[in-house]
Amino acid sequence: MTAIDQLKTALTGEVITPVDGSKYEAALARPWSQLCWTPAAGYVSIKNVQELADALAIINSADKAGIVLDIGQLHSKELRPDGTARVGSGNTWGEVYAWLEEQNRSAIGGRDPQVGLGGFLLGGGMGALPNLHGLGADGVKNFEVLLADGPLVNANGAENTDLYRALKGGGSNFGIVTRFDLETHPLIKVQYTINLYKPDDYIRIIEATIKVQEAMEQDAKIGLFTHFNQGFVAVGMIYADTPVDRPPAFESFDKLDSFMMAVAPTTNGTLLSLAQAMSHEQAPMKRTIRTMTTKVSQELYVGVYKAWMDICKWLPAGCVLHFTIQPMGHAGVRAGKVLGENIMGLESTPQCLFTCEWPGEGGDDESAQKAVDAIAERVQRLAKERELLLPYLCMTFATASQKVLGSYGDDNLKRMRHVAAKYDPEGVFQELQHNGFLLRNSV
Repeated sequence: MTAIDQLKTALTGEVITPVDGSKYEAALARPWSQLCWTPAAGYVSIKNVQELADALAIINSADKAGIVLDIGQLHSKELRPDGTARVGSGNTWGEVYAWLEEQNRSAIGGRDPQVGLGGFLLGGGMGALPNLHGLGADGVKNFEVLLADGPLVNANGAENTDLYRALKGGGSNFGIVTRFDLETHPLIKVQYTINLYKPDDYIRIIEATIKVQEAMEQDAKIGLFTHFNQGFVAVGMIYADTPVDRPPAFESFDKLDSFMMAVAPTTNGTLLSLAQAMSHEQAPMKRTIRTMTTKVSQELYVGVYKAWMDICKWLPAGCVLHFTIQPMGHAGVRAGKVLGENIMGLESTPQCLFTCEWPGEGGDDESAQKAVDAIAERVQRLAKERELLLPYLCMTFATASQKVLGSYGDDNLKRMRHVAAKYDPEGVFQELQHNGFLLRNSV
């Protein structure tokens, strides 16, 4: 019997194949970018952990047809007496935020309610307030993991500690995480504003961005993003409290006369309402993205802006190229160390993630990809020339060709390889996964 035949026989969940027509097309088109729509022999709906273990055993021993295991139904939720949230890996952050709010709690998660827990947490997890309690992965107290040869294990600060650290940023290299046990906090109130500014005022916008980054070093409640798009600059000013008076850290933006409009006027809300305000339309489009990390520098940021403007001139019609400055300070890196260390090798210095993205519908994919690659290469060159380039690449904002795991440093790469060899000695997750940020592609 083929893998598909065995899965249909063994599991109660739906197994969708090309003969299922519109159902198959819908399953194929679920990924965020059309550039990820790779046809599979079957899409398997997993109802529980036992079915997942059965499916993995079948795939390990049957033919090598491409199978997608859909774990979206693993959406259990339980709040323990100690405040730990045990949540199935099939949940989205919108679901988890809403459930926790009912219990007056919060966890550190994604900035869009549609984002899933698994990719976000295993990729590190850059949230809206990275300085408050660190990255998303830092808030995981325990991973429940299905290993390649069948056992279900826990990885935490007392059990399988090497696996625990590797999973905090190491991606899908070691097993299938079926449940995340998350640190929760008393409900985090958030005050946020998202304004649009005229892009020709980029010098002062960048100056204001750096002033906020400097303020972050004294106040971990501050969050920010500065997003340069064609025709506007969107700035998200976020504060983990709801003060009567607007936080002074944002005064530099309030003084700009290039203000166009507020797409999200100052609002006292929560992580859920903030994620809803930042939510992206899930229209089917071609998207690609790249990331890099640098130290803080007015000269560098201006140079990046000018490079971006140059490259936008030769974009294909219908394509939009934009980039975002996403800052994190000492406190965000320090939180990761205090909470048991992650595997990402972040340097303890104020820094920002540059993300460059093309969300386009046009047909000239090659030219669009070249534009994204070009801006990333220019940023890297400018930062390297000024000795401002940092090695870390954020998995959740990286493109497939970027060597994310190698950016964590040689020692951490060795640790991850050791963990993979220990918990997956047959190399199932290296050999059978179609692609991704895998150790086999780490350098």
